[in-house]
Amino acid sequence: MKLKTKIIIGISLTLFLFFSYIGYGLYLMSIEDKYGDFQELYSEINKSDDYFVIIDYKQVGFIKKLEGEIYILIDGNLKNILNYSNNNIEVYQFEVNETYSNFSLKDAFYLKKEKTTELIYKN
Repeated sequence: MKLKTKIIIGISLTLFLFFSYIGYGLYLMSIEDKYGDFQELYSEINKSDDYFVIIDYKQVGFIKKLEGEIYILIDGNLKNILNYSNNNIEVYQFEVNETYSNFSLKDAFYLKKEKTTELIYKN
């Protein structure tokens, strides 16, 4: 390969890596700007349905990540997690062993005690 070709490939690769790094940084900044304190939760949650949330020890629901947004499913209603930014929130990941049609606070406290349940976020 000619020296000129090697220089062009080297410069192209360097520019690609530089702009990729900048783009990834901007992506992380947009998540931080949007979610603030919840940015750690955003990176922890995948698209599976094995997360539940306890809100102010009064409400329970499931966490859903749809199209890059985090929602809480409470009684069949999806609400954005940003609506609960002033509340005490605990998010747990658990293994789904059964279907919960009427998930209650009692079920959540029972699941908290299971060895397979892990606290992933608390504010």
